[in-house]
Amino acid sequence: MEIMRAKHLLTLLGGLLFAALLIGCGPKYPNCNDDGHCEDHGEYCVNNLCRQCADDSHCNAKNACMVCGSSNSCEMAAGCCLSDLDCRGGACSKASPSDAVGQCVSCLGEGPSKYCPSGQICRAGQCVPDVECTSGSECPPGKACVEGRCVVACALETAYFDFNEALLRRDARSALDSNVNCLAKRGQSIAVEGNCDDRGTDEYNMALGERRARAAGKYLKKLGVTVDLRTVSYGEERPVCTDSGESCWGRNRRVELIAD
Repeated sequence: MEIMRAKHLLTLLGGLLFAALLIGCGPKYPNCNDDGHCEDHGEYCVNNLCRQCADDSHCNAKNACMVCGSSNSCEMAAGCCLSDLDCRGGACSKASPSDAVGQCVSCLGEGPSKYCPSGQICRAGQCVPDVECTSGSECPPGKACVEGRCVVACALETAYFDFNEALLRRDARSALDSNVNCLAKRGQSIAVEGNCDDRGTDEYNMALGERRARAAGKYLKKLGVTVDLRTVSYGEERPVCTDSGESCWGRNRRVELIAD
């Protein structure tokens, strides 16, 4: 009887020992069933594998800019920074000095910046060429863009015509000749506007004004002008003088160059 009891006890103890061994032997790293199997490595169980993180909170505790990436590894969020050191030569811009994190930008402030190379300034967080303008359209009226600065624009001379003529007189060609350098400095597109005196019908004067504008535009192109020239006729609609007589009519028979 004592022998039977001893055998039964040994069998029971053996079963308990075997069960304990089974419980104590979990999946081998990096395999896992739960976070407990990864705890010794400071990791988390994701799809039965131990990984550095399962969500952003597991990375934020290490670094406020870190997020949990697609491979369940902690990585820096794009553009996020704690200091300038995180920005590869750029600057860490923070909404307020008390903020822990910011966004990487090329530079800080407006104007000259220690972050920008020579010849560049900071504008809206980016280093850009230190110029006031890149084209005449960026300058106020009466100024032209010359080598990146808005400067007082040169005056464009007017070409005048004989009565009922679209041929360029000598003085008209001379006026257009003097405009070549000025057009190059302005760098703006130009409206070549043809005008007439008030004699003749509206329809005839509109056509005559167009012929005058085209003659001036063609001559300027032959001189090597490269800016965009747009011809337009106003006929007798825009007189500079409203008196009768040749001294007034002659001032209205003209082509003007106007910056668009």
